[in-house]
Amino acid sequence: MIDVGLLLTMAVAIGLPALVARWWHLATVDTSIGFFDVAVGPAFAGLAAGRFVAVAIDDPNALTSLSDLLIIRSGVEFWPGVVAALAVAAWGAHRAGVAVVDRWSDLTPLALVGYAAYEAGCLVRDGCFGPSAAVGLTPSGTATTMVPVGVLAAAAVAGGAVVLHREQRRRTSGLIVAGGVFVVAAVRSIGSVWLPHVGDGLTRQHWSSLVVAFASIVVAVGLGGRAPRPVTSR
Repeated sequence: MIDVGLLLTMAVAIGLPALVARWWHLATVDTSIGFFDVAVGPAFAGLAAGRFVAVAIDDPNALTSLSDLLIIRSGVEFWPGVVAALAVAAWGAHRAGVAVVDRWSDLTPLALVGYAAYEAGCLVRDGCFGPSAAVGLTPSGTATTMVPVGVLAAAAVAGGAVVLHREQRRRTSGLIVAGGVFVVAAVRSIGSVWLPHVGDGLTRQHWSSLVVAFASIVVAVGLGGRAPRPVTSR
């Protein structure tokens, strides 16, 4: 059975950044190439790696089943997927003869736009869950009005994307990348508090986001005093 909501979410999560890229200049990307050529490979590599790691952790026996690996809805380990996406983007930058961190900086605000679209996609998937409230949305299959945490997360991440894009000419590439990682990690950490989960302790996704958020702060502090990269035109 085709999951129309998930397919629509993925289409918007990829298509919206491509549309935004028409207005947001990409200093490390030749205009004859375009956004899709440099972003689709990392995106799918991240998705595949995240799914593989999730299956390896939760059900190693399923690694021998292609059908189980392809059920993305069953879970994707987010941060290993991000690492894989960064690695593939770095490989593409190396082949293009541009600095890896500059390519990452170019793609960071657009990656945040895509992630924001994914979070907002809860509206067309199973519904946007969160704490009960008098005003909010009622997820499918429930009779309780809830604060739509996914929509609020999408707004926060989208706002972070705009801020980072505006700061690209004034900040180092490394600082832009660290800022993007912090925005996503912080939003995921805070949002996880309000989303339903099994048990009373922190989930694996929650504590991993906390660790990444702290690490991004350390990196940002270390890079804060460096001069911004020169603006180039291609």
